[in-house]
Amino acid sequence: MPKKYVIVGNGIAGASAAEELGKLDEEAEIKVFTDEPNPLYNRIMLKTYMKGRLPKQYTRVHDSNWYEKRDIQLSLNTRISTVNSETKKVETEKGEKHDYDKVLVATGGRPRKLPQDEGYSNLHYMWTMEDADQIKKSAENSEKAVVVGGGLLGIDFAVAYAENDVETHYLIRGKNWWSRGLDREGASIIHEQLEKKGVNVVTESEVESLNSSEGEVKSVETINGEVFSCDALAVAIGQIPNSELVNVGKNRKNMIKTDEHLETSEKDIFAAGNMVEYRHPIFGDKTVNGAWDHSEQMGKTAAKNMVGEEKVFDYVNTYGVGHFSSQFLAIGDWSGEPISKSYGDQHYRRLFFDNDRLVGAVMIGFTKGQEELREMIKNRVTVEDKEKLLEKSYYN
Repeated sequence: MPKKYVIVGNGIAGASAAEELGKLDEEAEIKVFTDEPNPLYNRIMLKTYMKGRLPKQYTRVHDSNWYEKRDIQLSLNTRISTVNSETKKVETEKGEKHDYDKVLVATGGRPRKLPQDEGYSNLHYMWTMEDADQIKKSAENSEKAVVVGGGLLGIDFAVAYAENDVETHYLIRGKNWWSRGLDREGASIIHEQLEKKGVNVVTESEVESLNSSEGEVKSVETINGEVFSCDALAVAIGQIPNSELVNVGKNRKNMIKTDEHLETSEKDIFAAGNMVEYRHPIFGDKTVNGAWDHSEQMGKTAAKNMVGEEKVFDYVNTYGVGHFSSQFLAIGDWSGEPISKSYGDQHYRRLFFDNDRLVGAVMIGFTKGQEELREMIKNRVTVEDKEKLLEKSYYN
């Protein structure tokens, strides 16, 4: 009997797993379920699309024919409500049941909403193609915008509005942008680049209240008493895992937990994607990463283990921001002990260590040697002279 594989979620993790399963088991029955109306599209390219710099068709990755040619059964607009480990069935919201031998949960997350959100028509979050459509229209038709959230998506929002000549105020809760990996010195380069685009960067600031009229936000008041009027409010303050459908081990944030093979606490139930906590041989037991290439490799590795291989997931992730003349790049993990150096010419580097082992790197402008650093992290190389890795001459 052909093995029955079910994949819940058709982002890059789910789609990559489906493709890999088809290659590894040509007799398999592969079913993919997604609650979205579209086949796979590139979420990374949505930031360029919502700036108005990319035609919509270039965000698409697969069409329906791609799945048909690979004998993958794709069900759009279909939400799975339950994964039952005892009966080995998944059930849709409409009550339809599908058997599985192995199942992959790759459902990602949904945007965390602002506590003051009362369903305002001009308050935007971003995760789906439809969200990007709304933000693109908003950026094209607004005069003043407020953006909330000091992470990788928040900066995309700020640039999208600013590049459409919208007066943009960018509220960041911490002392600087992306404070999880940057100090003030490094972030000042990014702040300067934002300001050149017309973004007013407001640090150590949070939303206190929203002033509204006729179902729209008219101004935002911060905890510091500042008031910013706006036609649009865009918020990126994190995600909530879409993990309710399955009863497996989870962390305190309700992210699904897996072992190093991406299998959950329940046999034959695997998980992959940006809202999964897994055991990493380099970074430890509580690793969570969400880059596109990371999720792609996660899906492929999960597929290998679903067919019976025992492949440890040891991928070293990379994030990038390409809005500015000084490219931003982050590799690995940023919870170690940092050392950093500013080169005085819009170039900056910060390295993170676990004792004498390099575990992460953040680069602005000067990105030479990135592959070498990535290999050092993956191969768990012991570094005797840490400061030497900050010298530009080391990479010549």
